[in-house]
Amino acid sequence: MAEADAVQRHGRTEDLEAALVRRLREGAPEAHAALYDRFAPGLHRFAAARLHGDAQLAEDIVVQTFVDAVRNISRFDPRKSTLAAWLYGIARRQVQMERRRQGRLKSVPAAAQVPVDTVSEVADERDMASDLAARLDARRQVAALASALNDLEMEVLVLQCVDRFSAREIGQVVGRSERAVHSLLHRARQKAREKLAQDAD
Repeated sequence: MAEADAVQRHGRTEDLEAALVRRLREGAPEAHAALYDRFAPGLHRFAAARLHGDAQLAEDIVVQTFVDAVRNISRFDPRKSTLAAWLYGIARRQVQMERRRQGRLKSVPAAAQVPVDTVSEVADERDMASDLAARLDARRQVAALASALNDLEMEVLVLQCVDRFSAREIGQVVGRSERAVHSLLHRARQKAREKLAQDAD
């Protein structure tokens, strides 16, 4: 039953994306807003994770991604990629150009960069100390992983664990085969386990 529901949801997503692409190709103004609303939050997180949490620069990347996507929407081929993977691929290239320009090093995922002063928004007074300790520990572990994994291993791990992309979609984003992505994910998880176990000793 759950599998049938997943197939039905996937079909609805494909239909929605096809309609959105069609409206973009027709130049419908509301399609631009729909594209932004649907994908901007994930793309912003994706970019910020690779730009040391620089929210403003990540926003610039997102805007440029949408500009490029709208300009090149006629090149999008749904037989080769999902719309999400295509957009993330554009954003990834923008980030790579920016990182080359600035000579930046690998980053820590934005999910681990939550400011300490936001803890009170999600925890009541009794749980604040334990919640803060858990977040700080998570940050430490993610920073340790960033030092143990290479950029591509970190990227595929974040795409799967944070952005919930399938191995096929990750391959479309990073330009690797699905089989290569499975191998990268296996190696990344193994390195992550070894690093976290080492740090726990």
